[in-house]
Amino acid sequence: MNVFWGLVAPVGAISSLVGANSTDASQVWSIYLVNLVFWSGLAATGPAIAGMMQVTEARWSPSVRRIALTTAGFLPVAFVLFLVLFAGQTVLYPWVTKPIPSKAAWLNPPFFWLRTWLCAVVLFAVCFAFVRALLRDAIPPEDGRERARRNRIAVILLTVWLVTVSLWGFDLVMSLDPKWYSGLFGGYFAVSTLYTAFCLLSIFTIRANARGRASIPPAAVQDVAKLQFAMSILWMYFFWSQYIVIWYGNVPVETRFFVERVFVQPWMTLAWVVLIVGWLIPFAYLLKRLTGRPPQRHAPLVVVAIFGLVAIFLERVFVVFPSVSPSARLPFGPSDLAITAGFLALFMLSRRWFFARFKPVLNLPHTGH
Repeated sequence: MNVFWGLVAPVGAISSLVGANSTDASQVWSIYLVNLVFWSGLAATGPAIAGMMQVTEARWSPSVRRIALTTAGFLPVAFVLFLVLFAGQTVLYPWVTKPIPSKAAWLNPPFFWLRTWLCAVVLFAVCFAFVRALLRDAIPPEDGRERARRNRIAVILLTVWLVTVSLWGFDLVMSLDPKWYSGLFGGYFAVSTLYTAFCLLSIFTIRANARGRASIPPAAVQDVAKLQFAMSILWMYFFWSQYIVIWYGNVPVETRFFVERVFVQPWMTLAWVVLIVGWLIPFAYLLKRLTGRPPQRHAPLVVVAIFGLVAIFLERVFVVFPSVSPSARLPFGPSDLAITAGFLALFMLSRRWFFARFKPVLNLPHTGH
């Protein structure tokens, strides 16, 4: 598979390079941004989930915690891709060429890129510090000082993660349309990223079990499903909280954002797809699954997790594309698919690098609830 992904990644890079210098540059940079925030969010949130388990002393499955760490392999690649994004600033962000006086103190290129790159460096560095601390098997986890040290790093990680991912929402996505704003958008972006990370963790947990890399009982898989279920509800709660305030305020500068997406094709259809695939179907299935005994078969959970990942990816498209260009189309063309496949290939190769570099031993004994 390494050979396959190694061939796919250059195809995506070439498509990005060629498209960025074409008349379709806005479409190319839009799908690039969607992929960047989507995959980078997954990469940084895996260690954050492990940090949550560390702080709350979740002992129901050490293997799940280690599986969550493996997404960190993409972080060095993500930083390079954040640097590349600078080349598309004039296409993506209108305030770069036409400054908005009332927002110039925050939305100006030097400060924008300084905080974006600095936050990324700090977050990625803390992620790897936590990875190293958690994978130091020479020190018993029962050691009090080591546990306190891990807890401190985990708290720092969670704080930096929340600040950085929220800023990605405000800066990288919301500022695409600098005249529209929502105070909840950063929190909404962080919660939706957390939802995708738990979906991915469900898939990785089941695959690790199937491949013999871990011995995770059905009850522990069920716990991951519960967290996925909780995040799906929290995602929709944040969306509704954001939407209802804009709706009853009925301020044109705010409602315009939803009117352009909910009542105009093809975004109206995409909005319903995101709602049904990302929330209604997972909610219905997980509600039924979690009310009974943990099932032995997890294939439906994998399908529902994939639904969640696809839906949030499309939600990123739903938010980004109409803001960049009024004539934007759905990203289902050859170039769009090649760029997305390239990001996926880089993510898969990076995770394999992580296994080779850090050698996480996943087949740990289950310690119970």
